[in-house]
Amino acid sequence: MKRTIAMTYGPAVLMILVFALVSCGGGDVAVVYDEISGAVSVSENSPTDFSIKATGPKSIGYAWVVEPASAGVFTNGNRSQATFTPAEVTSDTVATIKVMMTANSMGPWVASKEIAILDTDQQPNAAASADRTKIGHGESVKFTDESTDPEGDNDIVKWGWDFSYEEPDGFCCDCEDRNPVQTFDTPGIYTVMLCVTDRSGISDMLQEPIVIEVIENYAPVITSVTRNRTTSRMGNANEAVALALDFSDPSPADDVHTISWSCGHGSFDDPSIQNPVWFPPDYEVDCDISVTVTDMFGLSDNASCHQWVTSLPVLINNSAPGNLIIPNDFDTVFSGTINPANWVFPNDAADGNVVFMSFWATWSSGCVQGMPTVLSVNDMFSVNPDYRHVMINESEPVEDVFSFIYHNSYDAMYWALDEDTSYFNTANGWNGDSNFLPQHLLFDRDGRCRWSQTGKLTSTTELEGYIGGLL
Repeated sequence: MKRTIAMTYGPAVLMILVFALVSCGGGDVAVVYDEISGAVSVSENSPTDFSIKATGPKSIGYAWVVEPASAGVFTNGNRSQATFTPAEVTSDTVATIKVMMTANSMGPWVASKEIAILDTDQQPNAAASADRTKIGHGESVKFTDESTDPEGDNDIVKWGWDFSYEEPDGFCCDCEDRNPVQTFDTPGIYTVMLCVTDRSGISDMLQEPIVIEVIENYAPVITSVTRNRTTSRMGNANEAVALALDFSDPSPADDVHTISWSCGHGSFDDPSIQNPVWFPPDYEVDCDISVTVTDMFGLSDNASCHQWVTSLPVLINNSAPGNLIIPNDFDTVFSGTINPANWVFPNDAADGNVVFMSFWATWSSGCVQGMPTVLSVNDMFSVNPDYRHVMINESEPVEDVFSFIYHNSYDAMYWALDEDTSYFNTANGWNGDSNFLPQHLLFDRDGRCRWSQTGKLTSTTELEGYIGGLL
């Protein structure tokens, strides 16, 4: 095997190395290459091209590397010309770039070059933003660092925030988080300054501080949620619910409020207004209608009301005659005659009662025979605080009524006496103006009659389902 050794005449003189290798087949392989071309000094983070000129009878493979490997990276490192991107340095640093060449599986032949990676010491550019610049007292602001650095954003290694910056007093670091969240408890104007520092110790501050306006603010308070009815017939737009919202907010005067009504059933004409209309769904359900009031600072209050949807229609009249009410402290009326026409339904914000009412008399066989069946309904629902069961006797002497109830050991929530049939004469319109006894009436929480029957009650299955639906 023969070698031709390259002779060096000086650093600027072409260095030629010629290798001749006699292969097994008798052919020679020779590679001739120049020194590496490119700058002898590069700035950190600045991509620079390096190349080498090499010739040979066979195709040549290239592999560019740098020592130490932490000094940077090559792209297109398998070509005669490659791009070197120096790493960031804190001071001027010497590195060696090398290219290894192979031909016909022979080699490698290595050319190298020393270069200087220069620390450019460029100043970072401080920048930041806030998610809100106007808040209520006690609220928080999220600040986001958006600073950049010509040497690479990773060159920034330190952040300092002053949440009450005043130029005459200078910068005072309150927080070193990169993206802090700061709570402002006291109303006022706050100027927030950011100072960033890079690896070389060079700093920069915001050209203008971020101004945060903190206003004395309190959450809105919902004072009432009312509606014109608590019970609606399913799928009936005529029994839609008119809702009304009242709320207050003590400050500030220019506060803006967002209203949002919601319900898992039915629909609204506009859920974003203060007094919307809610339309019942086309199925039976009882559900909550909720509302949230949110101010411009995100503070809110919420409330709800309960709504019942039934399959039962409203019968003839729209409300109970005399606005019937059952006093909660009334157990039995035997001390005298009480006219139920003076009672009213308790239709307050706490929702009224579901009332089952039966007119009866001891002289009516239908009443006497059906009494156990009627009172079985009372046994089933009397434990429900929203249920009222009323037995109204038609103009019999109180002694006879008392004797009948006592000897039969009958029990109901309320026994009442309609002494002159005035209440019966008003109420019987729900049964087609029938004058027969017994008569049974079922009222929803709004005092609207939803079901009625004249004659002896022989089965309670259907009635119990209706009562359960209204409750």
